[in-house]
Amino acid sequence: MNKKDELGNQAEVTELFDLGNVKDRQVADLSGGELQRFACAMVCIQKGDIFMFDEPSSYLDVKQRLKAALAIRDIIRENRYIIVVEHDLSVLDYLSDFICVLYGSPGHYGVVTMPFSVREGINIFLEGFIRTENLRFRDVALTFKVVETASEEEVKRLSTHHYPSMKKQLGGFKLSVDEGSFTESEIIVLLGENGTGKTTLIRMLAGNLEPDAGVEIPQLNISYKPQKISPKFTGTVRDLLNQKIREAIFHPQFQTDVSRPLQIDNIIDQDVQNLSGGELQRVALCLCLGKPADVYLIDEPSAYLDSEQRLHAARVIKRFILHAKKTGFIVEHDFIMATYLADRVIVFDGEPSVNSHASEPQALVPGMNSFLKQLEITFRRDPENARPRINKKDSVKDVEQKLAGNYFFLE
Repeated sequence: MNKKDELGNQAEVTELFDLGNVKDRQVADLSGGELQRFACAMVCIQKGDIFMFDEPSSYLDVKQRLKAALAIRDIIRENRYIIVVEHDLSVLDYLSDFICVLYGSPGHYGVVTMPFSVREGINIFLEGFIRTENLRFRDVALTFKVVETASEEEVKRLSTHHYPSMKKQLGGFKLSVDEGSFTESEIIVLLGENGTGKTTLIRMLAGNLEPDAGVEIPQLNISYKPQKISPKFTGTVRDLLNQKIREAIFHPQFQTDVSRPLQIDNIIDQDVQNLSGGELQRVALCLCLGKPADVYLIDEPSAYLDSEQRLHAARVIKRFILHAKKTGFIVEHDFIMATYLADRVIVFDGEPSVNSHASEPQALVPGMNSFLKQLEITFRRDPENARPRINKKDSVKDVEQKLAGNYFFLE
């Protein structure tokens, strides 16, 4: 950073991207999220007329995504021009002044529209229809209508599985988890910053990690999709699916609910080793849901997927969990996807990488309210397609909602 600091704003940028505690570390030793923040910071301290960021939110948690968005907006001082490619629509909304939509056929051709205002641009992308050119580039519109979830009384009546309160110490990090319960046909989303122990909780529930003090976790059949996918299988996707989930892959219901919407057929004859990040993610989701289990633990299903695939993946998970009468625990940083998936939420608070506390599963609105209060951001809903939109900081809406204590709306 010292070598590249051309604008003399290194201290300010380091603080904006939370890099103070990793400044003495080797670049090769940084985690995915730290590396992403370091790469963004490097762009912000160099001279230039045009600054370009390709997917600045990957690997970052919700809080870091918003900080990065604020930091990137902060470098638009006089005569600066910024171009951002981004799949997280809520971050894009928060970050942009104008939106260009790209449509076409992946791997064949692409067309870039003229710039639209932020709301109009994102809504055109979701609707799949450009009014100014009278052109439809997608058959179906994408919408975010969230289905009303079961009331707490119903949840208590359905309650089938309980897990005890647990503690876990890993090196200098302590995690305490409140006891909770979960029911069939329910998705519980884990919300919190990176380093607060979401993956640790998922691994304890999966039985890959023992809780401290000999706490017994009820034995359940579990299917787990890890955060990092490193394929060791040599052969095609077809071979892999035949070997791992042969029964599911030939089942008509599974094909309709899972493999077709995830577009597995397009890559079925490719070698697993040659797949891109997004293709691997889709295969991993298909493998996870194809394995018979009581509980599905899915860590960051949106990583590497584009905006459209994220929505398809969220629909696939939601529909599968509902139809199969199973339970899903999901770690997700894409806020739009998290709100679409969640029936209830577990909120993690505390100091990342030091000590953290996980609440019991709470209803969606109070859970989201307490989580967003930590982040000091408020959301409203778009009237056209019900997608959550972040209010610009200190805007009229933001101030109003904070005063009323409404950080999140279902409608």
